[in-house]
Amino acid sequence: MSKWKDLGTLLMEYGLINGGDLNEGLKLQTQTGLRLGEALVKLGKVSMEDIDWVLSKQLDIPYVIVDDIKVNIDLLGKFPKEFLIENRVLPLYEADDQVSVVLEDPFNKSAIAFIEDSIGKKVGLSTGSGSKIEELLKQTFNKVGLPELIDAINTTIEKIKGTSFYRIDFFLAEHSCGINVFGAGILKHLAEIKGHYTNEDIFRAFDELGVHFLYEQSFSNNRRFVAVFPLENSIDIMKLPAILGGYGLFLPEGNIFSDAHVYGFSNVFPLGKPIHGYPYLATKDKQSAFREIIYVIDAAPAEFREYYVNTYLPRNCLSCNGSGCHICRDLGYEFEKIEGIYSSDYINQRRRED
Repeated sequence: MSKWKDLGTLLMEYGLINGGDLNEGLKLQTQTGLRLGEALVKLGKVSMEDIDWVLSKQLDIPYVIVDDIKVNIDLLGKFPKEFLIENRVLPLYEADDQVSVVLEDPFNKSAIAFIEDSIGKKVGLSTGSGSKIEELLKQTFNKVGLPELIDAINTTIEKIKGTSFYRIDFFLAEHSCGINVFGAGILKHLAEIKGHYTNEDIFRAFDELGVHFLYEQSFSNNRRFVAVFPLENSIDIMKLPAILGGYGLFLPEGNIFSDAHVYGFSNVFPLGKPIHGYPYLATKDKQSAFREIIYVIDAAPAEFREYYVNTYLPRNCLSCNGSGCHICRDLGYEFEKIEGIYSSDYINQRRRED
């Protein structure tokens, strides 16, 4: 006969709930579809720590006090950050044939299989408080990885101020983050930092630097792409439509719409098309001009007349012929400021001259 006992029976045997508590939990479970443990926690009958402790007794595995753990940074870096946080997994130590972890849900077979496949070793399982595991992981990742990311972004910003680069791109792979910049049709690779980063890490880094922005993001298999358009410069736009192109595109005042997502502003609304009467910041190509539109230079109409233009035009650095030197900040380009009322013919002519 099996010695396995259900969670309700175990909680009663350990004196954590009584029969009335169990009936209330079962009723809520039926009404909501929650697991019994979740229902009892929601009712305030037990804590998740109580559930974890009882399960460890049932499965005959250790229950770990997460507060007392010293995090193994090197071992943590062998697993994707999102996986550890979402599944509430804390790797402890690694032996020749086994990796020991604390896992909130010891029945999470998919998480256990992922660990075994990732590291090629069996899992030595213990359980502990899921909320404390998640808190400890987030604190650790913030301390370990975020300062380096902040430094890399800050260095990038300082390098591209006063240039035609208005977009910062991040390629997030499992163990690295590539940083490129784009503007006036030029894509330039600037940095590669080691570590596993998420789009949330990028957003927090810009928060730390006090920079609000528009952004686009996409995903493919295990890679993520985030394009950030910093909004830094308060420009007195002389006439609309307008074309802008430089670091810190446009710091809006009042209500504005954009074809990109927005981070940090409550008065900027993401929308796919302009709204009559309101400025519209376009980061993508538009088929026709709109009288209240503000284009980035790469999204401007091919043909335009008498537009207000505030941008930088790049040309190969004369000192290094585009290879990169201290004069051009290793970008390979020098930049001419253009401001005033211009046509596409003039802008294209200046580009051809360069």
